[in-house]
Amino acid sequence: MERSLEALVSSRICHDLISPVGAISNGVELLEGYAAQMPEIGLIADSVDNAKAKLRFFRICFGIKSDGAMTGRTEVETIATAMLQTPRLRLEWRMQSADFARERVKLLFLMLLCIETALPIGGTVVVTEQDGTFILQADGKRVQMQDTWKVFAGENVPVTPAQVQFPLAQAFGGIQVENSETSLTVTF
Repeated sequence: MERSLEALVSSRICHDLISPVGAISNGVELLEGYAAQMPEIGLIADSVDNAKAKLRFFRICFGIKSDGAMTGRTEVETIATAMLQTPRLRLEWRMQSADFARERVKLLFLMLLCIETALPIGGTVVVTEQDGTFILQADGKRVQMQDTWKVFAGENVPVTPAQVQFPLAQAFGGIQVENSETSLTVTF
């Protein structure tokens, strides 16, 4: 079982924050009767939902890997969609397996964060899984590959906090990347 200090800290932060965010969510639900008179309640509800989605996603993405832990296909799709899908970025799911090892889900989530950086004006990401192999096909009007993508070719490049997903994903190994001006394919 992975026990890096960084992963333990990430798991602890997500674990400790989910309870107060859940309490805020419960409070907002109680106030929803006043939503017509106070549109701010809707803004608070949206922010709470966004925070819960990020915490669930980040707990898997940056937390400790649990040997033998499995995550169901529906949960994977729900967590990633809540975190990443926006009016400019759409996710499509074509996965065959019913359950995935948590380690594979962690890598999938890390790669989705990497791909998000390559679609600055949005696009569509199709997540296909067959027999344990993931193929992430991203298409957009423009695919912008930052230098950080060079980590998958074995290069040592500087990384900012916003790019931490790249070396974390690269540590798994076995990631193949192909791109053009309007598409990006990642296989692992």
